[in-house]
Amino acid sequence: MKSNIEKVYSKLPKTELATQKVELKVGDELRGLASQVASARDSVYKDLDYAFTPIRQIEKLVDDIPGKIDGFKEFSDALQKMEVQYQKDTQKVKDFENELGVKIDRPKSLDVAVKNLQDFQADEEGIRKEINEFNQKAKKYR
Repeated sequence: MKSNIEKVYSKLPKTELATQKVELKVGDELRGLASQVASARDSVYKDLDYAFTPIRQIEKLVDDIPGKIDGFKEFSDALQKMEVQYQKDTQKVKDFENELGVKIDRPKSLDVAVKNLQDFQADEEGIRKEINEFNQKAKKYR
């Protein structure tokens, strides 16, 4: 006695069975190709991650770029106070000369102050140039 499945198979034409076998083989090839595609995709993701690594590092560095140079204001303010004090002290000497009616030798402390002021003013000019250069370069990355 034949089972129900055997009865169904015996009634099917032979060409349909051959077609079913071809379809099964095509499905096997697609599974293999899907595996290859998945492997290639994983490789591309790995390549992208590798390529993005330096970019992420650069972005981190860019985030660390300060918005401004904080110490310059304190330096500039202190220099300005020194310039004002030098002018006041120079004026005092002139006032004494006018009061006494004689030429007074400039105190050595004013000579030292002039030298210091010249040095600090040169430093200020250099610092301003560097800050401007910094701001221009930092602007490229922000």
